[in-house]
Amino acid sequence: MLSAVTPSSSSRPALRCLCLALAALALSGCASQSRKTLANLDMSHPRYASRECQMAMGQARLHDDIKQTRIIASPAVVLLSGGSLFLPVMAVNAGLDTADHLEASDMSVSCGGPETANSDIAKEVLLGVGFGLGLGK
Repeated sequence: MLSAVTPSSSSRPALRCLCLALAALALSGCASQSRKTLANLDMSHPRYASRECQMAMGQARLHDDIKQTRIIASPAVVLLSGGSLFLPVMAVNAGLDTADHLEASDMSVSCGGPETANSDIAKEVLLGVGFGLGLGK
């Protein structure tokens, strides 16, 4: 008779760390909304060379760094807290997503592109939170 193979209690933390590392690697290619907006700017627009546009584009790297840190830190904090910090972590991530989307909209306007409506930003952030909760996007 075959017996079910289950990891021993001593290997469970190692398995969790491995899953966390794999999830971080899978998500590490995700770019911030600011980076996505930067990639779609019209370089031939007269406002692209403006000081305001160039300063706004400088924020894309900051939002990329924040997003990369969140990808690793958020699951780690939730796991280390035993799940008790799940809602606060999701709230912080939603706030950081909102800031990124607002900054991306400002960058687009500064560089001659369209402004993103606040309702569209809210919808994207809520979908992102839903995706983070495993509800799908």
